[in-house]
Amino acid sequence: MKKVLMTTIFMFQALFAGEVYATFDVVSEKSSELGLSISGVVGSLHVEVGSKAKKGDLLLSLYNAEEKNAYEIAQKNAEHAQKVYERYAKIADVIDKEKMENYLYDRDVKRLTAQSKAIVYKKTELRAPYDLVVTQKMTELGNIVLGSQTKLLTVESIDDVKLVLKFDEKYWQSVKVGQKFLYKVDGSEKAYEGVISKIYPTVISSTRQMQAEVKAKHLLPGLFGNGNIIVE
Repeated sequence: MKKVLMTTIFMFQALFAGEVYATFDVVSEKSSELGLSISGVVGSLHVEVGSKAKKGDLLLSLYNAEEKNAYEIAQKNAEHAQKVYERYAKIADVIDKEKMENYLYDRDVKRLTAQSKAIVYKKTELRAPYDLVVTQKMTELGNIVLGSQTKLLTVESIDDVKLVLKFDEKYWQSVKVGQKFLYKVDGSEKAYEGVISKIYPTVISSTRQMQAEVKAKHLLPGLFGNGNIIVE
């Protein structure tokens, strides 16, 4: 019934509007090569090729016992200095002003120290910059990381994708942003509908084709399909 309905819709639209045939590839809106800014040895690895992660999830970390220990000590010192300051601040009117200033200074210095140690510690961790899937892993546990020279993971966004359309150059004046694109993905009978969001300003010289984009969701990057752009 659904197939008949979609066919009827396509035929109805074809009576009142022109159609431009286009093929497309599904491409991620975001694709990144991830690494770390500091050197070290991979101490934990939480993903494999195909693993999915949410923004902020820990993907891997360097062996960081020294950095972690330094951060924890600095954090405890900052918390202690804060408690000391708060305790004496309650009776500041009966305490020597210079002593009170020293408590304040000690609190601020140890707070800044803890913050700086936290920054260094966090640099040993690689976290997901957005919701993603791991497409390539270039390291293993125990491997040496040479700062920004070493690429560790290749990732792509998994929710937001786009269709990169290709169509004959002779329609360069007909296809416009905002037009509907009715399409199917290879391997599926489901019919989709999208809207042209971008038209590339050049022609591919080897094929004499133009390109356009349609935003989509929940399609695997790398899939292929075809459809019709509904033009006036």
